[in-house]
Amino acid sequence: MSDQETGKKQVESIELDPFLEAYEVATGTHLSVVEGGENPDFICLHRDGIPIGLELTKITRRRDIVYSERILGRKEHMSSDQALTEIFSRIEWKEQARKTRYTARVALSMLVLQLVDGSLDDLRYVLQGLQNQFGDHGFAEIWLADYSGQDAYNDIELLGLHPQSRWGYYQRVWPDRKPYG
Repeated sequence: MSDQETGKKQVESIELDPFLEAYEVATGTHLSVVEGGENPDFICLHRDGIPIGLELTKITRRRDIVYSERILGRKEHMSSDQALTEIFSRIEWKEQARKTRYTARVALSMLVLQLVDGSLDDLRYVLQGLQNQFGDHGFAEIWLADYSGQDAYNDIELLGLHPQSRWGYYQRVWPDRKPYG
């Protein structure tokens, strides 16, 4: 594994912990990591012993777009429309990877879309009424994880996209507390 790949894996491991904590609070289900690697990023066990692959992927604008929008338009975050387009694109792209590579290692997979270039504040309202749009794939679960407030609050918020039984917004454990700093 190259130094760049090793660095990427270390970052993903650091980013996994806040998701696992938020997931347990939201669902009451503890996931323990049994293996890190690639295709998918991690393999976890539900407390009932069933293995599930966990794939992390960031939802963000391309660097050239970020640069020009910040300078020319003073736009600090991606719009809800941009985020929604990127969400659907990533699900489709990761579904191809799941079918061709993940299923050889683990039967069930979960996709975590990391929102780092915006927040759930606006996006969750745009997603209302789209519950039926996220079931045309083979992922057991899809979560939108808002990492934009992680530095300030040391945790993340979740929005369950799939299955419909998980659909909805799961806010921070203590949403009214002051941010760090």
